[in-house]
Amino acid sequence: MKRLHWSLYALLLIVGITALGAVLGAVLFPLWGVVFSLQKSSGELAVFGIRTLSFYFLMWAPGIAIVLCVKRAYEARVAKEEGGNSCPPSETS
Repeated sequence: MKRLHWSLYALLLIVGITALGAVLGAVLFPLWGVVFSLQKSSGELAVFGIRTLSFYFLMWAPGIAIVLCVKRAYEARVAKEEGGNSCPPSETS
């Protein structure tokens, strides 16, 4: 199977991380509203949570995606270099 191009991989990571933030916001903010007995409805808290956490996760997502793309490329290069060297190192004593 051919690997995804790095730009598509980075885009999928950014969208996935941002979606994770939105889901966590939709779940956690209404829970905190119940714990702290806030006067807002669960729907309002969920929308506020989606907007807030998706924004924060979106701020971190590009940096995380760049780091993971570089790590992925490095691992692929190391695997390619190791694959070309099939002879074990000689032992000298």
